[in-house]
Amino acid sequence: MIVKNIKLIASLSLLWPLISYAGCNQFELYNNIDRERLWEDFSYLASDNMQGRKNQSSGSLLAQEFLISRFSEIGLKSFTQEQKYRLPFRYETTFSHVDGVNIGGYLMGKTYPQQFIVITAHYDHLGMRGNKIFNGADDNASGVAGLLAIAQKIAQQGAEHSIIFLATDAEEKGLYGSRAFVENPPVELSQIKYNLNLDMISQSQGKSRLYVSGARYYLPFKEVIAQATDEAGLCLVNQHRRNRRGSAMAFGPDWRKASDHASFGKVDIPYLFVGVGEHIYYHTEKDTVETVDPDFFQAAVETSFNILKLMDKLTE
Repeated sequence: MIVKNIKLIASLSLLWPLISYAGCNQFELYNNIDRERLWEDFSYLASDNMQGRKNQSSGSLLAQEFLISRFSEIGLKSFTQEQKYRLPFRYETTFSHVDGVNIGGYLMGKTYPQQFIVITAHYDHLGMRGNKIFNGADDNASGVAGLLAIAQKIAQQGAEHSIIFLATDAEEKGLYGSRAFVENPPVELSQIKYNLNLDMISQSQGKSRLYVSGARYYLPFKEVIAQATDEAGLCLVNQHRRNRRGSAMAFGPDWRKASDHASFGKVDIPYLFVGVGEHIYYHTEKDTVETVDPDFFQAAVETSFNILKLMDKLTE
């Protein structure tokens, strides 16, 4: 996830636990995903071996190979046989360019095979600074591991729409992977109906609270969120704080632009963005697996999976 002022946001996040929400102190698990494999994928992506998964680094290459292996194991289809899930891109900037590799695969839908929902999670992070590894466990090994767990469930159960599973690169540099995807998609852009973006879904810090944003911009999503909130095993809060009307947290980041969903919103593709918000480990070397509550993480992935299922039920 992109951040403009790390120190300011980290210090502000210390104040936010003082804000209480009724019914946000407990959560329950439905055990409808493979918890053991979820944690295994999460731990590997956030391990020191990955060296922080910085764009164009050796750690990034290692992450790509891992994702390709998992996509193949799950049974996702590749858009090209030559590249095998790799969707390389070069994004031109004002004075230079950014090279990267998105990893994408898909499963065909049963009822609307020519209509696609894209679920995104960026796999890149900050890399190393000196001898410090920025593991990026919550940001965003958590979202990628969640994407893999959801892909496994869709492979088993099927879906009405076709689902594209997209692990994006160079998000931290400026959403370049998702920008490249929507500018040169492997299917017609008009066939992409919705985006579900998972970015930072594991860090509860003692609060069983997950945020979902985007429903206010697309009327059918309001019912999706209402039902998902009723069925969630944790406290699902509609809209990140800064995006709420009259929010006292208006000085925080603009969550509409904070992650890959912004690229889809820019081309008028309705999105839902799921994440926990900033916290004291955000963009620090302390964002590690050891700081994560496994039960909260599982509940967050289960809730994200349910949101996708509810989106899949929508018809226009």
